[in-house]
Amino acid sequence: MSFVQKNLSANEKIVYSTGKHWYIYLKGIVLTALGLIIAASSDSSTNESTNTIVGLLVFVGIIILINSILVARSAEFVVTNKRVILKTGVLKRKLIEVQLNRAEGLTVSQGIMGRIFNFGVIKITSGGVTEVFTKIAKPYDFKKHINNAIEGSLVANSGQPVM
Repeated sequence: MSFVQKNLSANEKIVYSTGKHWYIYLKGIVLTALGLIIAASSDSSTNESTNTIVGLLVFVGIIILINSILVARSAEFVVTNKRVILKTGVLKRKLIEVQLNRAEGLTVSQGIMGRIFNFGVIKITSGGVTEVFTKIAKPYDFKKHINNAIEGSLVANSGQPVM
């Protein structure tokens, strides 16, 4: 059970959930693969500096992959019928909760790679404070579900459809 699921209030339901995009693993994979390719292509008489470079590439690549796994497993970006919850961090946790009726601004931005692979940056403003979350998978779906939840909460609170 996830952190968010454990901390839902009464009558609160998860509407949409996403996490970090797989793109965060790319740097670690490339470095590790590069080191392994160099190691496989060099013969047994390679000099010590080549072995050092190969070892360093593989080591750094694996460290980056482990870090990426921890970042991805600890990140939760959730829209419920009452609020938006954004949680990151393993040892140092960052938790942002914005009530749907208090969300002032939501910005999604994508670079070229983000548009190709469908990830982006989400900025949420509430109470004059802006929080930024990067490499979010399917950011426009996340934004759409937030807007739908806000509209749904307005309809539920007024008893009539909003025009």
